[in-house]
Amino acid sequence: MEKVSGVVTCFNRENEIERCLQSIRWVDELIVIDSFSTDRTVELAKPYADIFLQHEYISDTSQRHRAISHASHPWILIIDSDEVMPKELCDEIREELKNPRYGRYRVFRRGFFLGREMKHGGWNRDQNNILFLKDTYRFSDVEIHPILLPDDRAGVFKHRLDHYTLHTIDEFIVNSRKYATQGAQRYLRQGRKGHASNILLHPLFNFFKNYILRIGFLDGAHGLISAVLSSCYVAQKHAKLWELKRQKKNLK
Repeated sequence: MEKVSGVVTCFNRENEIERCLQSIRWVDELIVIDSFSTDRTVELAKPYADIFLQHEYISDTSQRHRAISHASHPWILIIDSDEVMPKELCDEIREELKNPRYGRYRVFRRGFFLGREMKHGGWNRDQNNILFLKDTYRFSDVEIHPILLPDDRAGVFKHRLDHYTLHTIDEFIVNSRKYATQGAQRYLRQGRKGHASNILLHPLFNFFKNYILRIGFLDGAHGLISAVLSSCYVAQKHAKLWELKRQKKNLK
């Protein structure tokens, strides 16, 4: 089997980090990079790590590349600290590493929102990069949701990765503020117009897409809350873009 280095980034995940790290103990080398957690994350994570690093968080990409630069093996397996790899997926990956057919692999995620598994509303489409050759691929230099480059053909694993995201609405509100600002700044760099009408139209379409077209209503109250909160995030992002455009115009 090909040798693989596992990478996990974390910050204040004392309630989840052990479950995450236990699920990938099978890797040949486990690298954990922490963004100076203030809870018990460091204490709990260190016993699992072959290499433990701490560095100030700048972006997802910078944290991942810093960890990868310490990797000893040709293959990188990367998951987030709020993810858990089921045994079936572990077995599938290990079997594939006996004779890899691709240079990178993606995985669909099973999302858990406010303590419940979400099966509709776009959650079932969620996927991420999980395994790739260290010397062939790099993450794109964007603030949020970096992609793996080159964006060529990838293998896709059959079994899903468990993603325990957003345990409370307060957690969503904190995250959405940060991501909305970063998303608006990216839109500004891309030259997006920032029309005020988008603050209404884009959230409405987002709600219709996730709750109606992607049958999010089948997830009950959780599906409704998810669709509403997602639309609020979209509204916040476009409102922030509108604000940034005004600020830029006033500086001229």
